[in-house]
Amino acid sequence: MDQVAKKVITLPLKIEALPPHQNQFCSTWGNFHYKTFDGDFFQLPSTCNYIFASQCKADYEAFNIQVQRQDLDGEVSIKRILLKLDGIVVELANMSIFVNNEPVSIPFSQGGISIDSSVSYIKIEAKLGLIFMWNQEDSLWVELDSKFNNQTCGLCGDFNGIQDEFDQSGKNLITTLTKQLCTSEHKYFNPQVDFCNSLLTGPAFVSCTHLIDSDYFIDACVKDLCACSGDKSSCLCSIMSEYSRQCAHAGGKPLKWKTKELCAKKCPFNMEYKECGSPCTDTCRHPQKSRICDQHCVDGCFCPEGTVFDDISRSGCVAVSQCSCFHHGKSYKPGESYTRACKTCTCANAKWSCKEKDCPGICSITGGSHISTYDDNIYNFHGDCSYVLSKASDGSFSVFGDLKPCVTHARCCFILLFFLQTIEVKDNGKVYYNKVECQLPFFMDDVTIFSPSSFFIVIHTTFGLELEIQLNPLLQIYVKASASLKERLCGDFNDNAQDDFKTTNGLIEGVAAIFANTWKTQITCPDVNIILGDPCILSVDKEKYANDWCSLLTDRSGIFSICHLEIDPSDYQKACIYDTCACENSEDCMCAALSAYVHACAAEGIKIHGWRKNVCNKYASDCPSQLVYDYHMTSCGRTCRSLTQSDVTCGIDFTPVDGCGCADGTYLNEKGECVSASQCPCHVGDTLILSGKSCSEHVKNPVLFNFLLLSPACASPMVFFNCSNAKPGEKGAECQNSCQTLDSDCVSSHCVSGCVCPPGLLSDGNGGCVKENDCPCPHDGKSYNPGDTITVNCNKCTCSERKWSCTENDCGGTCTMYGDGNFITFDQKKFAYKGNCGYIFTQDYCGGNMKGTFRVLTENIPCVSSESICSTNIKLYLGRNEILLSDESVRVINQSEGEDILFKVHTMGIYIVIEANNGLILIWNKKTTLMIKLSSSFNGKVCGLCGNFDGNIKNDFTTNAKEIVVETIEFGNSWKVSSACPNVNTTQEPCALYPNRVAWASKHCSIIKSDVFSACHLKVDPQQYFDSCVRDTCACNSGGDCECFCSAVAAYAAACNEAGACIKWRTPTICPLFCDYYNPDGACEWHYAPCQKPCMKTCKNPSGKCYTQLPALEGCYPNCPSERPYLEEVTMKCVSEKQCVKTSTTHYVETTTKVITTTPKTTYKKTPTTTLTPTTTPHVETTTTPHVETTTTPHVGTTKTTITTTPHVETTTTPHVETTTPITTPPTTTTTPITTTPINCYICTWSDWINNDYPHPGLEDGDYETIANISNPDLSRCSKPLEIQCRAKFYKDDCTTPQITTPSTTLSLIPTTPHVETTTTPHVETTTSRVEITTTITTPQTTTPKTPSTTKKPTTTPHVEITTTSITTTPHVETPTTPHVDTTTTITTPHVETTTTSITTPHVETPTTPHVETTTSITTPHVETTTIPHVDTTTTSITTPHVETPTTPHVETPTTPHVETTTTPHVDTTTT
Repeated sequence: MDQVAKKVITLPLKIEALPPHQNQFCSTWGNFHYKTFDGDFFQLPSTCNYIFASQCKADYEAFNIQVQRQDLDGEVSIKRILLKLDGIVVELANMSIFVNNEPVSIPFSQGGISIDSSVSYIKIEAKLGLIFMWNQEDSLWVELDSKFNNQTCGLCGDFNGIQDEFDQSGKNLITTLTKQLCTSEHKYFNPQVDFCNSLLTGPAFVSCTHLIDSDYFIDACVKDLCACSGDKSSCLCSIMSEYSRQCAHAGGKPLKWKTKELCAKKCPFNMEYKECGSPCTDTCRHPQKSRICDQHCVDGCFCPEGTVFDDISRSGCVAVSQCSCFHHGKSYKPGESYTRACKTCTCANAKWSCKEKDCPGICSITGGSHISTYDDNIYNFHGDCSYVLSKASDGSFSVFGDLKPCVTHARCCFILLFFLQTIEVKDNGKVYYNKVECQLPFFMDDVTIFSPSSFFIVIHTTFGLELEIQLNPLLQIYVKASASLKERLCGDFNDNAQDDFKTTNGLIEGVAAIFANTWKTQITCPDVNIILGDPCILSVDKEKYANDWCSLLTDRSGIFSICHLEIDPSDYQKACIYDTCACENSEDCMCAALSAYVHACAAEGIKIHGWRKNVCNKYASDCPSQLVYDYHMTSCGRTCRSLTQSDVTCGIDFTPVDGCGCADGTYLNEKGECVSASQCPCHVGDTLILSGKSCSEHVKNPVLFNFLLLSPACASPMVFFNCSNAKPGEKGAECQNSCQTLDSDCVSSHCVSGCVCPPGLLSDGNGGCVKENDCPCPHDGKSYNPGDTITVNCNKCTCSERKWSCTENDCGGTCTMYGDGNFITFDQKKFAYKGNCGYIFTQDYCGGNMKGTFRVLTENIPCVSSESICSTNIKLYLGRNEILLSDESVRVINQSEGEDILFKVHTMGIYIVIEANNGLILIWNKKTTLMIKLSSSFNGKVCGLCGNFDGNIKNDFTTNAKEIVVETIEFGNSWKVSSACPNVNTTQEPCALYPNRVAWASKHCSIIKSDVFSACHLKVDPQQYFDSCVRDTCACNSGGDCECFCSAVAAYAAACNEAGACIKWRTPTICPLFCDYYNPDGACEWHYAPCQKPCMKTCKNPSGKCYTQLPALEGCYPNCPSERPYLEEVTMKCVSEKQCVKTSTTHYVETTTKVITTTPKTTYKKTPTTTLTPTTTPHVETTTTPHVETTTTPHVGTTKTTITTTPHVETTTTPHVETTTPITTPPTTTTTPITTTPINCYICTWSDWINNDYPHPGLEDGDYETIANISNPDLSRCSKPLEIQCRAKFYKDDCTTPQITTPSTTLSLIPTTPHVETTTTPHVETTTSRVEITTTITTPQTTTPKTPSTTKKPTTTPHVEITTTSITTTPHVETPTTPHVDTTTTITTPHVETTTTSITTPHVETPTTPHVETTTSITTPHVETTTIPHVDTTTTSITTPHVETPTTPHVETPTTPHVETTTTPHVDTTTT
């Protein structure tokens, strides 16, 4: 039976073909039939309770499965199943499912265990590496991960890969109890055999014949027929169904064999029964689920081809075009649509097709410090100056905010400057036009100012700008702008939130405070520092008050819940808690925060009525007399002016607001009173009849005051500006031109005298004056002089004329997942989502594109007996490769389809890095942190939990159905791999669930805000990481506290490293890394590096070149000496280039190589014991060396030796033996028995041309097509690589044959690397190669070898990974003259279960011997052997100072006085 061999390489890394899942499952079915993990079949007709499978050979029993059958009137079925999985007990009995004695419904997921219905099976999947399937009748199936090899016991056997379950002392432990049922006396015995044979080898099972052994099933079929007392056809169903299942599991495609007369199955709806269908059912919500399914096919009811199951209406199978869509719990049929404030979405092909409206962007400043940009970038800034909030790129208007700490009731105001006209709104509600107070409503040609309620003032313009200013309880502003009028403190409204922090000098800042400081309008204001403190820690009472009232925003059953699906309340709740704790009047700030959420909901068309009934109701009840409160107050048609003139405000579309105003039927007069129509004055133009004068008539001539000021001394070259001598309207020192404010307009309320720079010079901000060309460039809170160069991301930036000039390299984007479900998308949207399913992290199979190049799936692995996440399983589908990352290891599976994308795998510090040449980099810390870096060529082409990478943070929450949502839960659930896995329904705050953890978490996580990370605080905002750290550490309530804490802090340190701030934060007591573990005794090569260089020379990457965009990664790194400059990633040792080549031929297989080893069925036979003639040693001193090494060179001449082995020979190991008497070895005769061996016939074919490497420009670079990089040829038929050719891609007629030396003991073609190097630098030629593959056709032949008689002579044998036993040789040694020689003899006697073994002894050079050639002469016939799957060896070394033999008068052999020989306990050998 052919099977796929797995070859382990670094990390450890395994490469294998698409696995048929053979030898990893155990099953029971029908009439008490069983199949073990190792392929043994037996029948045990008993209804007792049995241990089916358990991990009994490990220190910890991860699983224990028990099964009990029942026999009811001849009908055998499974009565009860008990599973104990990592401490969780699952019981299945009487069609019910119990988990820890509690009944559950499916789908169910908890503690790393998921239970759901898969086609016609109950499927239980444990993330520990176990899959259980039960057809709810007689068939049960358990599949284990290969990590449980040789650790199990029970009816399923020991899972050791050998069919020895019943073999103890040569006796069968379980006899076939039904042996006598079918004997020759049975009349229908032969017809029954023929009948069973015809069924199981019929056309339906053509693909199964060569995959599984049908003999047992035919035998079991006959026995079942003999024992059958009812309908014969019904007795065949279980055995044939199991045969079909095992065929499908082995990779076959059984066809439909069930008929109406034979085992007919009925299906619901319009589904049809199939023997082999994908268990990943395509549905309307997941129409492409089967494309990412890596499970073997199963039998059951499936939708017809071209249809999917309607999991929305659950009405059967429909075409995708007939699928409904789902939105906020409501189903929409194809063609139906829904409309929101800024979009209309229509259902089509199970997806939403949304058309965006041209809606304005909204920038808001609430609570005095919470700013949301036009592009939805939210940050905090505690300003204390006048700042540019928004301005037009053409300078036609600017909006300024005079920000003060409003929470302390300081005076705040907002100013609109447009077309040289100024409108100022103060926090007391007074409005000034060109510094003159005006009465509202106020009308101009381009501007209308009115107050729809006592809580709000609206400034509406005709050029696309609108300001909605809230007065009560605090001053808050909402700036609306059309797409052509957006820039600066509120961002640039280009649908790219990542450049919102772009300053006037051209660079993007990483921290809000530094960015905002560059937009102040007055140089006299000091820069605002970053505030990292939490105001709630100052008062326990305020903290409790804030948490109680602000939690109303997130209450899913509260008054605000009707808006949760449109506006996420989490950010508003955080701002509410912060402001409530920081404010002197907590209630005012709390109510302002609640009203900010209400206003945001109203802007989306959702009006929340009644929210003031139980909170903040004093503002509704304290309306002035004659005014009334309304949740939707308007002034349209409710002013006295509107009675005699058309009301312009009625045509203005603004956000509905609440507040006090005139009731319907009353009108607001010029005194702010609500009166009847008869009491209103009349308005004629701007003239008010009977009731006063218009606004313009209140303007009086300004009074100018002169002050006599003493001119203070100013440092040269500054001069004193005296406002008393200034012209009217002239600005003073408050508007001093500086390098920082030159691009900003300055609005001055009055002239300020002071020192200023003379004309032509600008203030440099440090008390000096410079020319504009000499202005410094600020970045990260520092100033750089002209000509200075810094690195920003992957670009170099140079300061010139106060602007930064940067290179334009493609830095790509990064998506990060870390800790307990924390995410940062490519577009830098941050959220927390913790699910128990498999999810699409990111992919480029989006929008109907089925020709993508990659897909990344993630699955959280919870800690034992805890809901916290301990690790993450990752699947990277890269072209035709499936790369599995789990348990700190990497495994590569070659798929049968897909393009060949080259990739490399590195170990860098604590991370595993995978680089692909399609622009993808995967970085994994082997636990919960995962980073995906993509080149900009993927902009807008990806989807998943990482967003779409288009720069627009607003649409990052696009679901699998192409609908933009706001709720994290809805977004995360949509990207499940399996729709059967249960949704996340609620988000629980861990610190609220475990309040006793808060203090511990906050104390330890405070390191993020401490001076340890101070160098990073100006580059990466620590608040988000601190919050995540506290939340994750609170969640680790049942152990693993430090692990959760360390992961969160390491995530912030990684972000700092990428931003250019190297932080050494680990200590012996805080999350230490024990790098000394890798140091040999007394050595000091390995050290911890917080941000090591991203690439180093390794045996896998000898050039030391990696992708330039790799960030600095922390971890343990060696300082390899010059004589050993390469890191060998298997042993984690520094080695020389020669040692690298040696280990690479042993351990390494390049990650693009498809390795398939076909292993024929092994015949186990006993062979005669070979007698080893002992030597006489008068005096022997023995020392034991636990670790020995050799210095064998990798390229050796070969000598073939034929030997005979014993089934098991135990010898002692004597690495070092000193003798004082020469050893005389008499001749020894070994007789080789008659052996049946195959004759090999070689058929040679050329592979296709292979082009896996790609050249780089440069004299030292070239195109290296290594043999290890072959990925196209089917090496499963390659017995002996004979020839390799290389040619240039564009000069195909020029073909070369490089020198290739291939050891006969390995299948891999690695020892020699064809090297094709270009000589022209500007043009780099690509080289391709191909391999001549030899297929071996074997026919048996019986030979009788001769019986030679030879003399055993000491030989020098280095460490070679081969098997040698009882060698009978006559060596020939050529040596230079040496006075005294120590010779080492190595005798290896392994445990080999084969008949004969053909080995190769290489040419060896030792360090102290210039040249030694060892030749072994043997007279034996040609003998071929079977493959040795497992070899255990022991080695005996005997050192002889001087040897004389009868056939050689005197031979002196110079060798090293002491040779250390490595004993290899496990050798995988491929022989021909």
